[in-house]
Amino acid sequence: MLVVDDSTTIQRLMDLTLRPLGIDVEFADNGRDAIRLAQTRHHDVIFLDVILPGVDGYRVCAQIKGHKKSKRTPVIMLTSRDSAFDKVRGIMAGTDVYLTKPLDRSKLITALKKYIPGIGTKF
Repeated sequence: MLVVDDSTTIQRLMDLTLRPLGIDVEFADNGRDAIRLAQTRHHDVIFLDVILPGVDGYRVCAQIKGHKKSKRTPVIMLTSRDSAFDKVRGIMAGTDVYLTKPLDRSKLITALKKYIPGIGTKF
């Protein structure tokens, strides 16, 4: 699992949420690193913030979805941007699920169950 967020608080929260479920977590705190990691390593799911240093999350998502190695990787946007316009931009960039902060654990788990077979038995 790749979590892309420049907030150490969100990184820590995602770590505390996912690791107890047996999910290995890798972190990136900017768009360029996220693109590199997504295109060179396999991730079951990528959690992606919109507001990032360098390349924003919409462009990161579009590049992930446009690359042959990562185009099938589910991208879940996890961001504080919650307007209809932002959600449409996320969909246009290729996001699979658009979640807003503050993190709702039940929505996060529902999204994970959609993409990780058998994970529902861990909750």
